[in-house]
Amino acid sequence: MPCAATGVELDDETDARRPTRRRAALVFTREDGRQIHRADWSYIWRPAVEKVGLPKGFGLRDLWHYFATVLIFGGANVKTVQLAIGPTTPTITLNTYVGYRPDAVDQPRSLVGRALGCTRPVPE
Repeated sequence: MPCAATGVELDDETDARRPTRRRAALVFTREDGRQIHRADWSYIWRPAVEKVGLPKGFGLRDLWHYFATVLIFGGANVKTVQLAIGPTTPTITLNTYVGYRPDAVDQPRSLVGRALGCTRPVPE
């Protein structure tokens, strides 16, 4: 898929108080330069998944979960992640993605321990 020089008009709702329309460049296009229609996507996605060695059946939802998980565990503000991934609440976002990394429950203990000046690991 070539990189597109063309663009599309889209609704920009990054500021809910001032929604606007803007022109955006397409990252991926069909070979003729037109935007990829959702009906075409599986014909593009499946071979790409196979080529990079992802499990059969790996879909856009899995990519979405990966994106959100990387943001959350990379330290992004949960509200910001919630706004980036769609119509949900920060609580649902946390409940959904914290389960992907069970070792994350140790982080709060470590943070409190450092704040209190503990030099040894905080016991469970």
